Amino acid sequence: VPSSASGEGPYDTLRIEAMPPVGAADGASDGRWTILLDGYIDALASSRLSALVAKKGITEADVYFNSPGGSLIAGMDVGRLLRQRGFDTHVGKRTADVHELIGGVCYSACPFAYAGGVRRDLRPDSVLGVHRAASRVPLPEKGGFESLVSQQATEYLLAMGVSPELFKIMSQVPHDVIRGLTRGEAERLMLVNE
Repeated sequence: VPSSASGEGPYDTLRIEAMPPVGAADGASDGRWTILLDGYIDALASSRLSALVAKKGITEADVYFNSPGGSLIAGMDVGRLLRQRGFDTHVGKRTADVHELIGGVCYSACPFAYAGGVRRDLRPDSVLGVHRAASRVPLPEKGGFESLVSQQATEYLLAMGVSPELFKIMSQVPHDVIRGLTRGEAERLMLVNE
């Protein structure tokens, strides 16, 4: 995982790009925007995304994640926003051709943001991966942090229609390791539903 996974380095904030529907002139457009979320999911990602969606008047969108992770709380905030808006989620990134997307990665806190999609698709060349959450702030009681994270994450996953078993799986993986989910696992956990 690149250094940005720690939130340090040149990509310590989520880059947000919105591309309007193409093909409107020939009638091929269904009005769906493409929103690309790339990089570290920082604490203000949800508010920046919300402001962009409001400014552009986006009512329908396919949201693509390519992220090494970030803040779990921020990831859940992004996911709640996506669900509230009725957007769909995917894992992928753009190439030099702005309209061509290829596989990407969605690690750590990213699958929680991805879970906010109403329809959640996973390309064959993309990867969802998880690991145990860690606090970036020294805490007097580690158990209290883990208990709080467990409760919040479980409630969130249930609200998004995803099996809370996802949290159990991630809790068993050391924080400095990423465990990829197979497509079969992701479907069984109801993380992928398309």
